[in-house]
Parts: sequence; structure tokens; C-alpha cells
Amino acid sequence: MARKTGNTMGYKTSYAKMNKHPLNVAIIGMGGFAGAHHRAVFELEKKNILKLCCTCDIDLKFFKAFMHELKMEERNVKVFNNYISMLDSFSEKLDFAIIPTPIHLHAEMHKECVKRGIAVYLEKPPTLDYFELLDMIKTDLSAKKETNVGFNFIIQQLRQKIKKRILTGEFGKIQKITFLGMWPRPVSYFRRSSWAGRLILDDKLVLDSCFGNAISHYVHNILFWAGKDGVFSWDIVESAKAEIYRANNIQGTDTVFVLASTRNVPEIRIAMTHACFEKTPDIEKIYCEKATIFFEANAKKDEKTTQAKCEIFWKNGKIETLTQPNGNLLLENLVHYAKYVSGQKKRPLTRLTDAEPFVMLNGLIYIGAKKIKKIPQKNKEIAYDREGETYIVIRRIRKIAENFIENGLFPSQQNVRWAREGGTANRNDIGKLRQAVRTMIKEITQ
Repeated sequence: MARKTGNTMGYKTSYAKMNKHPLNVAIIGMGGFAGAHHRAVFELEKKNILKLCCTCDIDLKFFKAFMHELKMEERNVKVFNNYISMLDSFSEKLDFAIIPTPIHLHAEMHKECVKRGIAVYLEKPPTLDYFELLDMIKTDLSAKKETNVGFNFIIQQLRQKIKKRILTGEFGKIQKITFLGMWPRPVSYFRRSSWAGRLILDDKLVLDSCFGNAISHYVHNILFWAGKDGVFSWDIVESAKAEIYRANNIQGTDTVFVLASTRNVPEIRIAMTHACFEKTPDIEKIYCEKATIFFEANAKKDEKTTQAKCEIFWKNGKIETLTQPNGNLLLENLVHYAKYVSGQKKRPLTRLTDAEPFVMLNGLIYIGAKKIKKIPQKNKEIAYDREGETYIVIRRIRKIAENFIENGLFPSQQNVRWAREGGTANRNDIGKLRQAVRTMIKEITQ
């Protein structure tokens, strides 16, 4: 008989235990996902949790309406057009700074904050350059407080509860983990900025992709399940076999197939693409000796709300269904970091060192694949949404991706004519990343 437990762990944050005075914060940037950070901080300002002291953007003229909407003048927010000037002016007043800027700017901005004694909430991914991450980890050793990387789903209490049960051995050893992520992105998505879809920009590794950026939360989640050194642990990546493709007219990849192994899990299958028109449910599947766990972080509860949903299918026939309402995950993560900075939490949810497995795995897919295969025009089609946005879609992509997830067959093993066999890289190969990327760019320009 199925055992159902609903809403057993409320997702309401306890604001009562926060300090009487709000923490002073800065947000670097206003465009892109920085807008979501601004709105979350505005809500927390109303609850006396945070106070936005200052913000900046190099193109302030584009954000007049945005600043008016968020009442920045009324809130006495000081606005700069240069983040260094802002940090210099407010370094003595800030409790932490939020960095939701383009990926390739993270390391420099993180370093400038730490140098001034300012704690950092860093949007994911921290960087996709593995050796830059090592430098950031080294920089963070001198930080006032450890940096938090904004992989939002780790805060889910239901996720942490299931991880604890995995660690007790209740489900037996993890044998395999899979994830299929199909997130449609229109052509305009790849034109939103100079770094979108890029491998390199200004001689800095960007590696923007579905795997490294938009859907990267789930890669990080998978490595979280695999970690065995406590609840907040991520497993060490050993190797990755990959095939990567591009359907859109970009420098990087929009479609990724990865077969990876970690120290504790022999097989991890991940298929991700933006070259689609139909979004699939984001279900992390953990196959254990005694049970299979389906964890959906953003399951629809109704038209307006989502929930974390976990279904456990035991090999003896028993089924468990557990749910937990989702709040505003970004807001909840900011509150957690505020509590850490103010001494009420022992650690950030994801530290820079915790992101090492994800950044390693992301790098290995480029080294292993060796080439980003361009999808021929005859194997693509055009789709349009209600707003008139244009999408480049790989024909039969869902069937191909599902076959990989279910049977472990790469596109090149499925008699797919456009496919190209990739290769394997192990963690000792990570030093070849920059050269592998440069070779890919050279092939594009030939």
C-alpha cells in the first residue's frame, strides 16, 4: 500500500529570528537575472530582512523604468554606473554583495568584493573555467564570510530529507542517476547579450550552454545526490563521455548528451537541449538497489504554484509520495545567506568548493566530445509561439533524448544521420579544456 505524506515540511521562512536591523546589501547589475534579485531583495526589505543600499549598471539609461518600478529613489538606493566606485563608496557599510552578472565577470567581481571585506552571494554558475574556480576558492580563504553560489534547489527541505535517507543506506547503494531536461529557448535568447551561447569572449572562457547555465541547477542536484560525505556534499567526478551539438547559430552548444561516472555512482546519464519546442518535466531519477526515487523540484501544484514532489518506488511494490510547497526559492536562498552572514546558520548552502564537481563535469564534456557538431538544416524545423518568438527545433529530439536516458544510446549509436561519435575524458584531462575549446572555435571559422 502506498504511504502518502503531503505538506509535511512547510516552506515558510522564520523571519522572527532575524536581526532587528536589516543587513545592508548591494546588487551588481540590473539587467537579465539581476532583475529577479532586485525584486527578491525588495520583498525582503519590506520584511526588514535586507536593505538595498546601492546598485550599479554600465547602461543606466536602459533602466529608468525599472528603477522607478522598484522605487529606488524613495528607498534611498544609491545608483552607480561602475561597480568598483560603488564598492569603494560602500565597503564599510555592506554586509554582503550580490553578483548576478555574466559568467565570465564573476571571478573578477568576487575578488574585488573579498578584497574589500565584503561577503558575496554569487549567482550560478560561479565560473565555467575550472582553473579560474580554483583561484576563486583560494581567494575565498581570505573572505570575511564564505561565498554562496546560487544553486537554488539545495535549500529544499524535502531534498535534504531524502538525501539523509540515502546516506543511512535505507535505499541501498545508488546504481544510476538520470536526468532529461528539454527547455525551449527562442532565437532571441541567444541574441540577448554578447556572451550568450559563447565559448570564449575577450579571451575568457564563457561556455554558456543549457548544461553549464540555464539547466545547470539539475547537474548540481545530481552531484548532490551522489555525495556521501554528509548531507551537504557533492561527489567527485571521475570521467565523462559526451556528444554535443548546435542547432542554433551560436558559437557554443545547445544540445548535450553526457554519460558520466563519479567516485560513488558508476553511471550518470544526462540529456539537455534548448533546440526543442516542448518542455519536459524536470525529474531527477535516482536508481538504488532497493528503490527508485523520482524527484521533481518544480512540479505543478496548480496553475499558480509549484511544489517539490518525490515518488519512491520500492522493489517490494510499496510506493511513497512526498510533497513540499515551493516558495520563492531565490528569496529563500537569500534569507539563508543572510542568516549565515549574521551568524544564525553554520554554512552557506553551496560554497565555491561544493561547485567544483559541477565545473569539472562541465569542462570534461567539451574535452571528451572534441567537437560541437552542427545540425544540418534538413534535420531542423522552425516553430513559433503565441508571442511570435522563433524556435529552432531538432526533429525527433525528444525521442532521441529519451532513448539515450532509457537505454544509454548516444545519438551516434541510434542511426541518427546527423550524429557524430564523441569521446571520453577523465578528471586528469581537465588541463586540456582551453585548448579543446580553441580547437572547436577554429573549426567553426574554417
